[in-house]
Amino acid sequence: MIPPEILVTLVVISIALNVVLFVKVVMLQRELNAVKKSTQLTKEEVEKLNERLKRLKMGGQV
Repeated sequence: MIPPEILVTLVVISIALNVVLFVKVVMLQRELNAVKKSTQLTKEEVEKLNERLKRLKMGGQV
């Protein structure tokens, strides 16, 4: 049988690692949200891009 001291130590280490991983996940989630915001196009930007594409397809100037 495993001594109780070792089991308690393993539980404490496990809890500590879970806390560290949780903090890391929260940090990565915030970073991902920041990237999403910076790459999101507004409706006007999409409309302008579509206009430019239409003009290019018709052979017009941009």
